[in-house]
Amino acid sequence: MLTRSPQVSRLISALPPVCAIALSVVAIAPAAHARTAPPGPAPLLANGGFEAPGIPANSFIRYGTGSTIGPWRVSEGNVDLTGANFWQSADGRQSLDLEGSESGTIEQHLATRIGGCYTVTFALAGNPDGGPAVKRGFARVSQHTLGHPTVQKNFIFNTAGKSRANMGYVPQRFRFRALASSGTLIFASTTGGGYGPVIDAVNVTQSNPIECRLVRP
Repeated sequence: MLTRSPQVSRLISALPPVCAIALSVVAIAPAAHARTAPPGPAPLLANGGFEAPGIPANSFIRYGTGSTIGPWRVSEGNVDLTGANFWQSADGRQSLDLEGSESGTIEQHLATRIGGCYTVTFALAGNPDGGPAVKRGFARVSQHTLGHPTVQKNFIFNTAGKSRANMGYVPQRFRFRALASSGTLIFASTTGGGYGPVIDAVNVTQSNPIECRLVRP
């Protein structure tokens, strides 16, 4: 039941009937609007910080082909998900080495709007525990339409002078224009040797279309 303060009740009772009804409607309108406020937009990508599942501190778990890390799927090779304090993370507590015992590839489905411009961002470092010092890999968006057009960013990270306590993450970014209503975001190591690129803080956001004017699939 809605309640009114004594001041509002006295004001309504002193008004003509039509005015009193109108004032009552206006008084309750904001509350009704608050109850029906629409939810915010859903995120385009989930578990970009690799915080799920939670890994015991100072340890890692290896995931092989066909296994899942939340909404991410390991499509080739294997990868290592590191827990808190195993080494420095870029965001949150956990991060992902794109090499386990061999080069690995992970992927996640994306829902997009045809014609939309999207920006992929992530933090890049490298496993400092073993060589080669230069870690290589790529991030790619493959779109679910005729010809599977792709946009790919190759990346390199030099671990010289880096350590578990000072990973030296650098921000990475690339854009793509959606030619289909869905696509797949892929990260892969091409390093070899079991000590690969490390990624964290992956995000996908919708951007101003003019920012994709030079993007070619």
